Amino acid sequence: MALLKFVFLGVLAVASSAVADGDPQSVCLRSNAAETQAACEALMQAFPEQVLFPGSQNYTAEATALWDQAAWLEPGCVFEPLSAANLALGVSELVERNVTFSVRSGGHMPVPGHASLDDGVMIATTHLTEKTLVRTPNSYGTDYLRVGPGFRWSEVYSFLEQYGLAAIGGRVSSVGSSLLLGGGLSYFSSAHGWAANNILGFELALANGSLIDVNAESAPDLYWALKGGSNNFGIVTRYDLKTFPLGQVFGGSVTWASNDTQRYLDAQTAFILPGGGAEDDRAAIMPNFAYNPVTGQNVSSTVYMFNGSDPNPAALRNFTSISITSGSVGVSNFSEVVASTAGYAPRDRRWAFYATAVKSAPPTMNLLYRNLREQADIILNGINVTVGAAVEPITVNLLKAAKNAGGDAIDLDPEQGPFVVSLLYGSWSDPALDSMIEKWVLATIDAIDKDAKSQGLHYPWTFLNDAGQKQDPISTYGYGKSLPRLQEVSKKYDPTGVFQRAVPGFKLGFELHSGC
Repeated sequence: MALLKFVFLGVLAVASSAVADGDPQSVCLRSNAAETQAACEALMQAFPEQVLFPGSQNYTAEATALWDQAAWLEPGCVFEPLSAANLALGVSELVERNVTFSVRSGGHMPVPGHASLDDGVMIATTHLTEKTLVRTPNSYGTDYLRVGPGFRWSEVYSFLEQYGLAAIGGRVSSVGSSLLLGGGLSYFSSAHGWAANNILGFELALANGSLIDVNAESAPDLYWALKGGSNNFGIVTRYDLKTFPLGQVFGGSVTWASNDTQRYLDAQTAFILPGGGAEDDRAAIMPNFAYNPVTGQNVSSTVYMFNGSDPNPAALRNFTSISITSGSVGVSNFSEVVASTAGYAPRDRRWAFYATAVKSAPPTMNLLYRNLREQADIILNGINVTVGAAVEPITVNLLKAAKNAGGDAIDLDPEQGPFVVSLLYGSWSDPALDSMIEKWVLATIDAIDKDAKSQGLHYPWTFLNDAGQKQDPISTYGYGKSLPRLQEVSKKYDPTGVFQRAVPGFKLGFELHSGC
């Protein structure tokens, strides 16, 4: 707590526009509209046609290129650089003028005030979309994909598929590159670790306007920090992603009837327990159960993936034995499995993500389901919203693969055993319900954590990719041990703390957001 207090007070000392949002771990970032306007005009002089102002069609398209409508804010301008060099020069201009700025890649993370901001400058990586397959011989000694940060994962997989290759990345087609900076969960993670463990190198724009190459040889401390450390050190302008051969796979998306909810819960329980399907590194699921407190109806669904052409893999049979109401599965190219997630692409709803974690055990699935429904019936009674949980298995083999790949800032111990990340979410349309959804999700996390702790099942880690406002995931890395080391790396590469005080996101010991 003393360390957190030190960090928080440091933020206030260097940024008078940052104020506590009712919680010392959650800080509101306010921008100066007049200073931003002057900075935007300076950017326009330096980079004509790369700066968009309110009122233009392209500005609106970029400002609303976020999956969560609650995250649609009003930046003073949008800077969409045509090159990494332009981005770096633009950052140095903003830093010199002490202007706040955000960075948006795919725009899929539903945390209002992180990828966009009110009155500051939003940097959009829309045009940084290079995709180049680099064959051996090269400095890494293996084939890799050199890719700009403006991609969606469906584009990466389709590009690599023509070469019979794949990369370890996102599971949803419309998700973008920032998934990598939060660790990233992949359909192949049990065999290869977090997606971040499969990044061979980065190109990074620092606050001083320089572009540097970051890899295990050139800057091992920063390389470690970027694998999970989010946007706390600079802006990534290129990723070098390890590739691997991939043939056809079994998979697809399916939905089950409300009256089969318990069968689904039992199937996932069997999957995550010792001897279950999760121990087969070739098998992966992206499961979900949803609940409407008005109708009392549940909808359970999952995306399956099995690395192989077996049309009936044993690891998934507890699921495939349940009759489906919609969807299809089969042997296909991997890109087709990912394409089955296209339903997550429309930008027509408000969303909230928050995360907690529970050890894999016989009571786990029913514990999560029971608390979610109980809190929804109490807090959201009579309100027509959809709430739910995506319960994502984190296997021992995943954690071992992460260690074997050189480790990362997340730094979880395989000896602590398997667990599940519970991504709690709400989906709704009426902005007037925003505070009710937040009340429900925070109460549900509190209830789950108390229930899990009473049974010895709480897992003390928050997955950054699934976290929400008022959560502080980075403080849980290494069970609290990674934070001091990350702060030292930050001081070395960002000595004036630009990415702690002027750029929203999950910071080193607190959460910083705009739109308050």
